[in-house]
Amino acid sequence: MKAIGGGARTIALVGPEGAGKTSLAEALLFAAGAIPKLGSVDGHNSVGDASPEARKRGASTELNLMRFDWMGDPYQIIDVPGAAACDADAAMALPIADLALVVIDPDTAHAASVEPTLRRLEASRVPHALFVNKIDRAHGSIDDLLATLAPMSAATLVARQIPILAGERVAGFVDLALERAYHYRPGQRSQQVPLAPHLREDETAARVHMLEQLADHDDDLLEQLVSDQVPSLDTIFGDLTREMADGRIVPVLFGSALNGFGIRRLLKMLRHDTPPPSATAERLGIVGATVRLFKTGYGRAAGGLALARVFGGGIAEGGTLTGAGGQAMRAGAVFRVQGTATTKVPRAEHGDVVAIAKVAAVKLG
Repeated sequence: MKAIGGGARTIALVGPEGAGKTSLAEALLFAAGAIPKLGSVDGHNSVGDASPEARKRGASTELNLMRFDWMGDPYQIIDVPGAAACDADAAMALPIADLALVVIDPDTAHAASVEPTLRRLEASRVPHALFVNKIDRAHGSIDDLLATLAPMSAATLVARQIPILAGERVAGFVDLALERAYHYRPGQRSQQVPLAPHLREDETAARVHMLEQLADHDDDLLEQLVSDQVPSLDTIFGDLTREMADGRIVPVLFGSALNGFGIRRLLKMLRHDTPPPSATAERLGIVGATVRLFKTGYGRAAGGLALARVFGGGIAEGGTLTGAGGQAMRAGAVFRVQGTATTKVPRAEHGDVVAIAKVAAVKLG
C-alpha cells in the first residue's frame, strides 16, 4: 500500500496511572516490526520505562519517546506519565501531538480518573481517541463504560467496535464500519470469522447508532439515513476522520496490549485518522520553519538534551535557532530517541520529534 507521506505523525499516549500506556507503546512497536520481541514493564525489558528510576518504581517517571514505521510511514510515540508530578511535562508535550490516544482500563469504577485528561485535551484542542485496554479482564460492558464516561467528554464518544463474548470473556470484536467480525489470537493478527447470526441484531443496532452520531455533523449523511440509503464506506471513514480532527467525536476502540488484542486494528486507525503535522502546526499558529521545544534537561548527557518537534522545514547540527526573545544560537547534535537509546542523525525533517544538544537554555514552547 502506498505511503501517505506528509511527515512523521506523532501520537501521545495519555491517561491515568496503571492503564497500560507503556505496555501499549510496546505492543505497537512489536506489531509494527520495530522490535523483535515483545517486552513488558513487569519484566523490566520494555523499550519505555527503561530508566533505573522507572524500573525501580514499576511505572513511568518521565516522558518516553519511541518511533516506528508502519506501511511506509514514520510514526512517533510520546508516552506521557499519568502521575500528577509529571503534569508540567504533559502540558508542554500534548499540544505538539497530532493525536492523543487516551488509554483507560474497562472498570467503570476507575472512569472518573480520566476526566482531567479529557478536559485538558479539549482545552488544547488536540484530536483524541479512546483505547480501552485490558479488555480481556473486563467484568462490565463497554456500553456501561461509555455511559459513565459520556458526561466527562464534550465531544461525542463513538464506539467503532462491539465485543464478541465467549461466556463472560471478550474473545473478539465486530468492526462496525466494515461489518466484519474478528476473533483474537494471542500475539497474532486477529482472525476474520463469519458474523454469527446471534450478533447481527446487536451489530445492526450499534452500527445505526454510530452512523446517527456521525450524521449529527454531516447533513448529507443524515439525508441518506432518512432516505434509507446505505452510505458508502468512503463517506463513513471520511466522517470518522474529519469529525475526530474537528474535535466533534472521540472514537473508541478496545483491546489488550499485553496479549496483542486489537493492536493491528488500532494501527490501521492511527494510519488513516491521525492528522498530519501541517494540521498541528496550523492549530498551534505556527507559520514557516519552526522548532518547538517541549522538554529540556532530558537524558543523562551533560546539561541534558532538549526535546523538540520540527515544523515546516528541517534542522541539522550547526543550524541557527532563534528564540522567542530574538536570541540566536547554534543547534548541537540532533538525535532520534527510542526509549533510553539515542541515535545521532544528520538532519531532522518536518514532523520529526528529536533531541537536540546545546539548546537547553531556550524557553519552552
